Amino acid sequence: MAPASHGLLGRIQRANDVASHRFGPHTAEVEAFILAVGQLTPWQWRQVQTTKRLVASVSKDGAGAADSARSIQSAIRSSDGRISEPMARAGEVLFDTLAKKSDDKQVAAWQAMTALIMRSNLPALKFAVHYAPFATLIPLSGSDVLDPRTRRFIALLEELTRDRLAGLAKRWRVDAAASRALLQAVAKHRHAKSEEAVAVAALSFIPHHLVGDEGWTAVRTAVHGGRVLSALGDLTAEETAQLWSPLEATIALASLDVEDGANRPATTRSMRRVPAAPPAKTAAAYGPNHAEVAAFIRGVAELSPIQWLRVLDRRKLVASVTREGTVEPAGVVRSILIALEATRELDTYSRCRAFAAVERAGYVIESHGGVNLDQVRQALTPFEPSIAFEALNGGGFAHQVATLERADWQRIAAAAPEANVEAVAPLVNAGTALIDFFGGRTDDEAVATWHGVSALVHRHQLTPIKFAASYAPFASAIPVTNPRSLGAMVSRYVTAVGRLGASQCATLAEPWQIGDELSSALSKALVDGSARAGEESAALAAVVTVPMRLATAGGWAAVKTAAFGGRVIAVRTRLTTEQLEALWQPIQPAIPLASLSAPARVKR
Repeated sequence: MAPASHGLLGRIQRANDVASHRFGPHTAEVEAFILAVGQLTPWQWRQVQTTKRLVASVSKDGAGAADSARSIQSAIRSSDGRISEPMARAGEVLFDTLAKKSDDKQVAAWQAMTALIMRSNLPALKFAVHYAPFATLIPLSGSDVLDPRTRRFIALLEELTRDRLAGLAKRWRVDAAASRALLQAVAKHRHAKSEEAVAVAALSFIPHHLVGDEGWTAVRTAVHGGRVLSALGDLTAEETAQLWSPLEATIALASLDVEDGANRPATTRSMRRVPAAPPAKTAAAYGPNHAEVAAFIRGVAELSPIQWLRVLDRRKLVASVTREGTVEPAGVVRSILIALEATRELDTYSRCRAFAAVERAGYVIESHGGVNLDQVRQALTPFEPSIAFEALNGGGFAHQVATLERADWQRIAAAAPEANVEAVAPLVNAGTALIDFFGGRTDDEAVATWHGVSALVHRHQLTPIKFAASYAPFASAIPVTNPRSLGAMVSRYVTAVGRLGASQCATLAEPWQIGDELSSALSKALVDGSARAGEESAALAAVVTVPMRLATAGGWAAVKTAAFGGRVIAVRTRLTTEQLEALWQPIQPAIPLASLSAPARVKR
């Protein structure tokens, strides 16, 4: 029976056909691209623009469109036929989706989308020039089903140093007969994605080392290799050798035939089966405070705009009495986050070393004169030659770190000093879990969040007051202490700290000192760490309350005294009455000890 062409069924079929081809033969890919590009975070857009600049450094085609977003939209709305109907329809949807984005972002997305629409008709290299900036964020269809040789070729290509890449930048010619054979073989495999995938990879990697004509020649040579690999089955051994000769000195064709299981020992039925040992208990991903860190990661993503305003206000209050908030400026935090994102595929040991190297270099660069050039050079040694040390600041360092590729990170990890994986890995894991969240946040929000999660990961390595200085902005939105666990008297003290007035804060800021005998008695009472929760809670309340009442240099002294009170009141049962009263003297004028006792019940 012939397919229905009239009536309701026929109209439905025709409507489906039109819908499935409204953006051309690659409608599904174009629709997916438009949807994905509309959801890119500011962080991801910066990656797009960085890659676009790299492509532009080797190809004039990647330098940007001559037309602005406005002129492109005018052409879409016109009827002069310059833009095909499928492309115009897709353009309308794209520009509506990106209406609030900047002109350069709209143009970059337009170039990538038009390349997708014309994908079947564009040479692989020309397509890659326009789509490469988005390739890692919005992968192409077919990029995950490459043949093993192509995957290995791309992997080896990304590990090449500048000197070896220079070998690909040399001029070359192949025999005319071999060239014709290659063209004929490629024509039989028009839908193969090897050449396209290699082109995208080459444009994303080679400009880090070679630019201009030299870089473009190296890219074209690499793409030629991808073309040869896509047609390998239709070429003779002699033709293959001739066609691969421009790359043989840099990447031997035989090296692409190594299989992962080639060296795997053979097993026989006669081998004795040994029962598997029970799996070892793995350490928590975020360290000893895994549950608290995991709760913070979930909670911080759910904070409302009002809560974020409160977090940032509290951070400013804390910064007014302590310099803890400036330990990791925005440039350092962004550098760390870039490193965490870029090293996801490396092993934990390498990631920890790379993380430690970036953190150390960021601190040194942001010291603003606190270190000499020799110290800066030493901190940046693992990053050479990719990043030079001259005239860098924290923000500039972050931009340089963003340009590093996997091969660079592997080299940095190998050159970096030894890192304590057990101590660093929990923070690396926590930061990795927050990467997507950080992408859409301002620098102030990112720094506050990084301080908070870092403090939680290292909570028991920090003093209570130092932990409070970093975590206080989030303490009310994402509590980490159960008030019921503090006990009634400690809870009343924490409440009293939160209600301190200006005169009381000034009293707490006055200098004081305790004798050796009292200090020894207090140390013995604190030996099991049971007072930590009380001291932390008092410090968390003080670092927010005191700055609102005492905006002078005495604020930090008042905070320390209030935290000391939390320490004393938490171990009161281990002190004699005389010791407790003597230790309470610095706090007594502001918060009388008697006021913390349970109120007497009224007899009826």
